[in-house]
Amino acid sequence: MRQLLALGFILIAAARVASAQSGQPEKINSGVWFMTGDSSKGYSNTVVIEMRDYLIVVDANYPGRAHELLQITKALSPKPVRYVFDTHAHGDHSYGNSVWTAAGATTVAFAGVISEMNRWEPTRWRNALPKRADLQATGETDVQRPQMSISGDKLVLNDGTREVDFLFFGWGHTPGDGYVWLPREKILATGDAAVNGPRNKLLDANLANWPVALQRAIDLGPNHVLPGHGDAGGIEILRGQRQFLLDLHAAVKQQAASGKKPAEMQINLPEPDRWWFPDTRPDLRQQDIEAVYLEITSHQPAGAVPHEWK
Repeated sequence: MRQLLALGFILIAAARVASAQSGQPEKINSGVWFMTGDSSKGYSNTVVIEMRDYLIVVDANYPGRAHELLQITKALSPKPVRYVFDTHAHGDHSYGNSVWTAAGATTVAFAGVISEMNRWEPTRWRNALPKRADLQATGETDVQRPQMSISGDKLVLNDGTREVDFLFFGWGHTPGDGYVWLPREKILATGDAAVNGPRNKLLDANLANWPVALQRAIDLGPNHVLPGHGDAGGIEILRGQRQFLLDLHAAVKQQAASGKKPAEMQINLPEPDRWWFPDTRPDLRQQDIEAVYLEITSHQPAGAVPHEWK
């Protein structure tokens, strides 16, 4: 198993080197494009899916990127963007909602996304506002909620040319995590349920259930995995993200059992896990440890405990 994970780590690193220029459309399959976000601006990745008469965009992004994407999608296809799917409630994936609806699209998400927005907003929007000119330019004081809420764990769009499945596997990165699955092409867009590299925050997570949800994604057998951050790749992204979460949980649990607090813990994970563990950001590394510790000691999901977004 460790040898397989090490191989996955190598493949991910190779994919990172060979990736398309940030923000430029990378054709994954006929009518399916993937674009990495500009991390310096906090942008998430974007997936565009072409149907017979319209386009689907995965993740609304921040308003600044949403405006850019409106022009990019017009260059990709003359078809209108009909649906914009928020994979989860975090600002870099949803704060551009109003840009898309003003352009005529319908924003869509699982019910848990709206519940999370109702729980945390407008506080998070207001906290981000002084730091983001694109939020200030909207003149808004809160994130626009998705117009269409998906109940249950699956919604299928099939227009005869392509099937697109919106899937909910349970509370992982956030309570509303949505995946987008193209069964014929075996392409999976994950939002931040799986990222490629040390680009995630665990504050809103259910760390015990997240690996369970990822295993369900793995069981789909995708050939292409399009993460919420980082470069596109294959199933190794899902496996690596899952193993990192399992190993981190086990390491923190072991040290917590010996009476150590997060500030005292020295967490050394297997080499493949370091791709997801932010070595260059001690603050985020410590935040990961604290989130796991909180879940273990509170006996509930870390995201269920009152906390501030940092």
